[in-house]
Amino acid sequence: MRTLVSLTLMLPLCASASLALAQAPDSATARHQIGLTASPQLDGFFKNNRSLPLGLFYQRQLTPTKALRLRLVGLVSYADSTNSTEGPFGVTDGYVTGPSYRRWQVQVFAGYAWQRPLGRRFTLDYGLEAGLGYQRQGFSAARRQSYSPGGFVVDYFERTTQDLQVQARPFAGFSYRPTPRLRLFAETALPLTYTHQRMKYQVREEFTKSDEMDRFLDQRARANRVALTWRPVQLVGATYAF
Repeated sequence: MRTLVSLTLMLPLCASASLALAQAPDSATARHQIGLTASPQLDGFFKNNRSLPLGLFYQRQLTPTKALRLRLVGLVSYADSTNSTEGPFGVTDGYVTGPSYRRWQVQVFAGYAWQRPLGRRFTLDYGLEAGLGYQRQGFSAARRQSYSPGGFVVDYFERTTQDLQVQARPFAGFSYRPTPRLRLFAETALPLTYTHQRMKYQVREEFTKSDEMDRFLDQRARANRVALTWRPVQLVGATYAF
């Protein structure tokens, strides 16, 4: 009889414990987050954001308030236009090809983040990232102009710039969880960047006149820069916890 009474008293306690476990948020046990990021520009918002650096985001939760994170960011951009004007005697005065602009970049970041809850759904995130990046930009064009007396000249332009970057990036931001597993966030950052740049610029002029020799220009340069820049909106993103 005493055993039956004990079991009767324990049943409500077990049911309450099971209900509490069932109602526990999924984010409490989820250790991993994966998602996407974008890096908008506030200056010239509608013009400069037509091709955004997009990224993959991964975060490993170490404790409820500490996490490791990895980011991979990339960008590919291409633009081409031709503006030719038909002049007298059928000689085209203007761009024959181009100007064409090409750009691609890739960046890898690893960092450590702290989280401070600001309520049930909002969190303050802050931390530090270190990263490496490579960027290559190209420009090419061919322009034809009349050349007196009698004839014309075609100028071929080609410029290539390569940047190798190293960054240390303190960041801070806010997260919002519309559901236990979904997280939306935005971050600001103050990156300290070292850039090693290599530039190559070539021009070739071809003349139709037989007494004019073709001309060539080949310039190469290197430069090193250190910059500290505040980016009010470094990135926005969304992740899913699992």
